[in-house]
Amino acid sequence: MQNIKVLVIDDERLNIQLIVEILQKLEYDCDIISTSNSTLAVKIALEAKPTIIITDWEMPMMNGIEIITELKKNKQTNDIPIIMATGVKLTSQDLKLALETGAFDFIRKPIDEVELIARISSALRLVDYYNQKLEMQKRELLSKTLILAKIKKAFEEFRVALKEYYRQNKNSISKVPPHIVHLSNEMRKIIEMQIWEDLELHFEQIHETFYMNLLSQCPTLTKNERRLCAYLRLNLSTKDISSLTLQTVRSIEVARIRLRNKLGLKGTSEDLNMFMLHF
Repeated sequence: MQNIKVLVIDDERLNIQLIVEILQKLEYDCDIISTSNSTLAVKIALEAKPTIIITDWEMPMMNGIEIITELKKNKQTNDIPIIMATGVKLTSQDLKLALETGAFDFIRKPIDEVELIARISSALRLVDYYNQKLEMQKRELLSKTLILAKIKKAFEEFRVALKEYYRQNKNSISKVPPHIVHLSNEMRKIIEMQIWEDLELHFEQIHETFYMNLLSQCPTLTKNERRLCAYLRLNLSTKDISSLTLQTVRSIEVARIRLRNKLGLKGTSEDLNMFMLHF
């Protein structure tokens, strides 16, 4: 991990300064954000989405435990490792409370440079692990999506071939019998429903806040438009989406244009797939 963002929370400016000086010695490119106002800490964390948070325990207005509690409630911040710093001797019950609340690690004041760097390195290893796991899940989801698209396409080719068979081999019957048409349509509906349900379930597990963030910006998106956004977030091409949804490439292109207009991208050169990464 080459670039990290650290949020430092402490009501004492001298403590913040000391931590910042230590962070500047890290081998990583470190973007440091700090605040001595604990009541603003949660808002800052939500906006900045830091890689790691270092917070004091004892602060007026809002203490470290309360900050962690709020951050762990929100899906956008609940995975951020939080290191707690304290100058007070902690009891085993204090430590138990902090760990149960969601603290990743502790460091005592006065802060030792070697110890803090060790704690940060440990936290970064955890972040790297989760990032690698997430990337693996994304690749698996994309692979499964494309496999399902191939299954769906194969079934449609079977339907077409069946119709052609009846056309060529039944002199008096040029159409597929109604009961076979009905069975084929039902199978198609089941396949379509299963593909989307499986895809959406895994998609939401990986991109937990995608729909929430998307709808906060554009609450009028229809169900089909939200699905298109999900496919774009997976970086699927127009051709891939066409195969998966059994719509023509032209239909997907038109849907993309309409979506761009709804998202306020009309007249801009911003790539729609890249735009979805913002959510």
